[in-house]
Amino acid sequence: MIKKSLFILLFTCLSSIAYGQIQEWASGFRIGEPGGFMARKYLSNGINAVEVNIGAYGGLWGTDRNYKDGTFKNIGFTMNALYLWHHPTLVNSDIHTYYGFGPQYTSRDLYAKGSTTPTNNGGFGAAAVGGIEFYPIDAPNLSFFGEIGFYNEIAPNPFFFHVQGGIGVRVNF
Repeated sequence: MIKKSLFILLFTCLSSIAYGQIQEWASGFRIGEPGGFMARKYLSNGINAVEVNIGAYGGLWGTDRNYKDGTFKNIGFTMNALYLWHHPTLVNSDIHTYYGFGPQYTSRDLYAKGSTTPTNNGGFGAAAVGGIEFYPIDAPNLSFFGEIGFYNEIAPNPFFFHVQGGIGVRVNF
């Protein structure tokens, strides 16, 4: 009976250590595309999270990009909201993987062919992301991440595809 109780106590303690670094909220910044600031709310099930990103769009892979009957020649604005699935790896509980998807809005100046005057072009589509996140033992409220994903526009240019990704840091609180 005592061995069984000690095993259950040990298992419970180890489980709480594995998930102890994820707090209720996280905020941070990403260098990449989109680059900017984010806020993440971990849901009570310990697996899912909702993340909102606000920042720059169109800089990491180059500012010039063909689009419809023109070209983007600058960095614009973006905002997305992602629903994420978050899991510790089997190798190390300080390393987590995550993936998710959600809507994304983008806004950039579009230069029509032959024109020197830009028009503002807003787009709406779907974003998907996959990443890996590391929680250092010495700084349990800090995490570093790298991710890759894509944006697929729905309107006004259906099937416009854009690769996204970056690296960043989050503070968990």
